Amino acid sequence: MTIAVASGKGGTGKTLVATSLAWLLSRESDTLLLDLDVEEPNAHLFFDAQLVNSELVTGMIPVIEEEFCTHCGLCQRVCAYHALLVLPDQVLVFPELCKSCNGCLALCPEGAIISGKKSIGVVEYREAGRLRLYSGRLDIGATDAPSLIRALKSHARDALGHVLLDAPPGTACPAVEAVRSADLTVLVAESTPFGLHDLDLMVRTMRKLHQAFVVVINKAVPHDDSLHEYCAREGIRLLAEIPYREDIARSCARGHLLPEALPETLPLFERILDGILHAEEVRA
Repeated sequence: MTIAVASGKGGTGKTLVATSLAWLLSRESDTLLLDLDVEEPNAHLFFDAQLVNSELVTGMIPVIEEEFCTHCGLCQRVCAYHALLVLPDQVLVFPELCKSCNGCLALCPEGAIISGKKSIGVVEYREAGRLRLYSGRLDIGATDAPSLIRALKSHARDALGHVLLDAPPGTACPAVEAVRSADLTVLVAESTPFGLHDLDLMVRTMRKLHQAFVVVINKAVPHDDSLHEYCAREGIRLLAEIPYREDIARSCARGHLLPEALPETLPLFERILDGILHAEEVRA
């Protein structure tokens, strides 16, 4: 089963949930955790995991062969990201805008564009017992996070056990790329007006993608029922609440796995995991 953990905004506790579930699963079986938050990967900080290797991830960038170019301007017109500018005597390429879609390469009528390479980032592989952990680290200034996320997800093709995807926050292209292959997505939300607003954005995104999802509330406070009312109104299954407590915040800030550092939270995460593995949406 492939389980994504996502959120409509940063700071909700998405990595807390993902790492706790990965730790639980890896106690019983081989587990793969992919940290897809490539702009700020931090899942590896919660494990005593040894770095095994790293690999460079590159993307296509157009290289113009000026001797064949007629400056027709077609490449500029088909580029949705404005990475090409055709001038009367040359074609300018802006690598930081290019998304490696290959459209200009495929459509150039003169065959004057060939494929070059640009660095996007690196994939780092670590091991900790029965847990395998891949993290992506986007190059500074690079913008093509979805390509790096796809490179990370390629390592899940031959996974023997459960796969956990720690998705980037928000509802933009990186988050969509991260969750699109999941059997079930756990949306982590916090009990604030901003948390409710961004959860609603994520719910609408998941429904557009026709993806199954459930909700876990983090930093839950007893006097705020807004998320409960929202989930009931929208017919969304609410799996559990993680309380708003100082000892939980301190444990996470120190890079400790919550169910290991605070054993009284272990039954809570076992209940969350059981709800995920037996979710009606998955069986359907």
